[in-house]
Amino acid sequence: MKSALMALIFLLICTGPVVAEDSITVQGDYPVVEELGKGSFEPDEKKDNTPLIPYTSGVDYREKALAEALHFLSANVYGYSFVYKPGSVLMKSEESFAVELRGFLGPQSATVIGEGVEDGIYRVKLEFEVTPSVRRWQNAFHSSTLRLLDSEGTSDFYAGWEGRGAALHDALRNLVLIAARRSLSSRPLLLRGDILLKGTPEFSVGAGRHFCAVSGYVNFVEIVTYD
Repeated sequence: MKSALMALIFLLICTGPVVAEDSITVQGDYPVVEELGKGSFEPDEKKDNTPLIPYTSGVDYREKALAEALHFLSANVYGYSFVYKPGSVLMKSEESFAVELRGFLGPQSATVIGEGVEDGIYRVKLEFEVTPSVRRWQNAFHSSTLRLLDSEGTSDFYAGWEGRGAALHDALRNLVLIAARRSLSSRPLLLRGDILLKGTPEFSVGAGRHFCAVSGYVNFVEIVTYD
């Protein structure tokens, strides 16, 4: 009974995003010992391999998990800006999706409310108190014109834990495409806008791939179509 209670307490502290009325809570993870070292597989050099999540800013698993958590927190507070261009056989151009944080929160902006190691994974949970300016920014996304959407993305497993960033990038791209299908009647030439993430992305691994599921709001500020 005691062990079950402790497991429940750990679950409440260290898993799953929680968005309260006056605060935002996110979680960052990193393995205490990486099972897959760098260089085990060669990445596709044709792709942009700039990491979306700045794991390299940390020197150990605690700092890397904190870097991941701060990235997710910044995506919940400031959101991302993006530019999407579909591929075209006629124009001989490839699809492109560029996305970056609109702003970044440092460790001094959040409070650590939970941390621990389970099954070899270190987890840190951060809480951010929502300020009036942040609330005004978020209210623009929580209007009746924008709906909360869900999407998933994947990436190859060659990069080890850092491959989660590529899976997140793919999930954000798919989130934009889902929003475009809901609001556009013709194929776009260019989409530009903002994404406000909701909570912590959910990651899993299977069949040699990283999987990422996200929830968020997409606001288009520029739409260029064939019409």
